[in-house]
Amino acid sequence: MGFLLWLPGTLLILLALGEALAGAMQSGESPLTRSVHHALHSALRGVSRLTGRRGPLVWSGLTLVIGTFVVWLLLTWLGWTLIFLSRPGALVGASTGTPADPWDVVYFVGYTLSTLGLGDLRAVYTGWRLLTDLTALNGFILITFAITFIVPLAQAQEARRIFALRLHRSGATAQGLVLTAWHDHPKGLQGLLDDVEASLLSLDVQHWNYPALHRFHTALPAEALELALPALDEALHLIEFALDVPPPKRLRVVRASIDSLLDTYRRLRPGLNLAPPPLPDLTPLREAGLPLRPSAEVEARFAALTERRRLLRRMAEGGGFSWSQVER
Repeated sequence: MGFLLWLPGTLLILLALGEALAGAMQSGESPLTRSVHHALHSALRGVSRLTGRRGPLVWSGLTLVIGTFVVWLLLTWLGWTLIFLSRPGALVGASTGTPADPWDVVYFVGYTLSTLGLGDLRAVYTGWRLLTDLTALNGFILITFAITFIVPLAQAQEARRIFALRLHRSGATAQGLVLTAWHDHPKGLQGLLDDVEASLLSLDVQHWNYPALHRFHTALPAEALELALPALDEALHLIEFALDVPPPKRLRVVRASIDSLLDTYRRLRPGLNLAPPPLPDLTPLREAGLPLRPSAEVEARFAALTERRRLLRRMAEGGGFSWSQVER
């Protein structure tokens, strides 16, 4: 039955090509890639909880990228190995003519996929020589897809860090963003929305293409989107529900981009087993002289946001932070 090994081998190669093509074409995560990312990220979070440090989470982006490529490579390597094993004697030593054993086949497929072409083993028959060419071509395609996959991810991660750092410099926390926009921005509250609208839309598109970006973390809190996004969302709700002023234009448009980002996050981490964060303390805004609505009205409005704020708290704590870093 060894001659039938070509069948699972071919299926594995097609699976690997499909996974690589989906990643390179920015078409989201396939079920296999999603499972790999979930397993690797869960392992890093487990180590982080055991050690009580965020350090392991900082390596999440690099770990997921390497893990993805390793899966593509192993599927392809195993697939071609099974194909060449389906015909004993198809490969022989170049100088001795001795039939290759299984480990020789594994070695041959590995250096052929890497396009090295060492030549110490060779295919005997014309058809198998052509398959050797296809193996090398497959390796070249795999490397190309890996580059096409990694470069946009790196650019998206850089955009996430820049966006988070910009918000951090504009106030860092929800109430800090409101106070900075009110007192220091030349366009006031509207200026805050103008500053973030285009960047949020770009981030939304990138996270729809690569949902795994939600599993990427940074070393510095100032560059963490999992802090910046909850802080911005909380700030927008403070502007709309707490301040006794007309809401700025396009507030709902900006919130729609946040809604979409939260949708992609919810698909990755659907459970909401956290208690909702406490209602915001309006004392800093009141002391700064901002016009506020009655406390009972504000509390009622924020109480209606319980599920959303639980998700935002999950995002912040999933990155190794606390809600206090979001609010004040």
